[in-house]
Amino acid sequence: MKTAAAIASMQYLFADMEVEQDMIRNLVNDMADGILVIGFDGTVNLHNPAAASILGLPESALSGKRIADLMQQAEENETLFADILAAVNQKQKVAKTVPYYRNDQIFYFRMTADLLCSKGEQVCMVVQITDITEATMMFIENKRLSNQVTGLMNSFVEVMITAIEKKAAYNANHTKHMVQYAKRYLAWLKQQGTLAQFTNENTDPLLMSIWLHDIGKLLVPSEVMDKPARLGSAEKDIRHRVETTKLMLQIKALQNPECASEYQSQREQLDNAEKLISTANTAGYLDDSVIEQLREAAGITCISADGSTLPLLNESELKAITVQRGTLTADERKIMESHASLTGELLSKMEFRGDFKSVPMWAASHHELMDGSGYPLQLKGNQIPWETRLITIIDIYDALTAEDRPYKAPMAPEKAFAILTDMAKNGKVDMQIVESFRESKAWMKNA
Repeated sequence: MKTAAAIASMQYLFADMEVEQDMIRNLVNDMADGILVIGFDGTVNLHNPAAASILGLPESALSGKRIADLMQQAEENETLFADILAAVNQKQKVAKTVPYYRNDQIFYFRMTADLLCSKGEQVCMVVQITDITEATMMFIENKRLSNQVTGLMNSFVEVMITAIEKKAAYNANHTKHMVQYAKRYLAWLKQQGTLAQFTNENTDPLLMSIWLHDIGKLLVPSEVMDKPARLGSAEKDIRHRVETTKLMLQIKALQNPECASEYQSQREQLDNAEKLISTANTAGYLDDSVIEQLREAAGITCISADGSTLPLLNESELKAITVQRGTLTADERKIMESHASLTGELLSKMEFRGDFKSVPMWAASHHELMDGSGYPLQLKGNQIPWETRLITIIDIYDALTAEDRPYKAPMAPEKAFAILTDMAKNGKVDMQIVESFRESKAWMKNA
């Protein structure tokens, strides 16, 4: 189908040929789009019936009228006529979507203005007006529904993070810190002009993944997730055991004065064992010699109130106190690591669509490592998307430098990056992200 500009041009070119001029006029008149042929003095020289119909004006209101006059007569539609007049005055091509008010209703028109030339000379301006109200209203409605869905998801996230915060304040802070780091880093990438090389320009889904990455921790017992020391609640049982034994030895010493020195020696042995256990309970790392001392101390005989005997540490207590690094036993670590798969299970109950469709996968895979040694699915290499690699690195960084963890002291940023760099050299995390994240300064607390 010929464009309005081409049709109008043909009409001018065949101005002296009555048959062809009638044919062109019929083509213009039959068009569903409104056509206005406007001279450079701003006067409407030609229009078709559709133009008057779309604008809601009688045809007499257009023929020979100046656009400036139409603009004054219909102030509510000043935008459309002002854009047309600007195109005429500046002799520039224009394509715009503008609102138009008619009979207390709003319509949306696509207005295109193009120059008409004849024999190399600019003759006039041809304006084509297309009613796109239905399509525009559909777009607006879809956008409204999309915003409702996004708002619902954001509300859901807020509720979940609030619940996590009630359960463990430090973990909620961890998530908030990660979101802050990510926002700054993504903004830095955008400023560098490289954001689109790694992820979508719409970064909301990635940030949503970070907000939700630890939601599985809601289902992890607090005595495991917030365990500040190796022994946990068992520490008070051991102290009670030691105090009871000391009291029983004191009674025995009073009953058997001749054995008082022996009982005193046993009390001192218990004191030393108790100090060793107390120190080891909160230590960041235990070397092999300390672990061996703990194993020896575990067999020290204790006396209960009824006179029966039992070892200073039972099997589960010994297993807990001899954890070399951290506070969790192997069984507790498995429970803790289950939060990643639990995150995936919880998010799978929701239907993420469009840009947000990858949120469950990105969130649930934040403990996967490039060499396949991560969890829960042991993904490796290209199986791990860039978004998840970023979440993993930010997660590790904040865990190392966090100041509010009940079981560890914060690490200096330079040391944290040294660990991340070493992990990257060993093929566990993405070196490019580690280096650019460090360069971005997005991790600085006062950024």
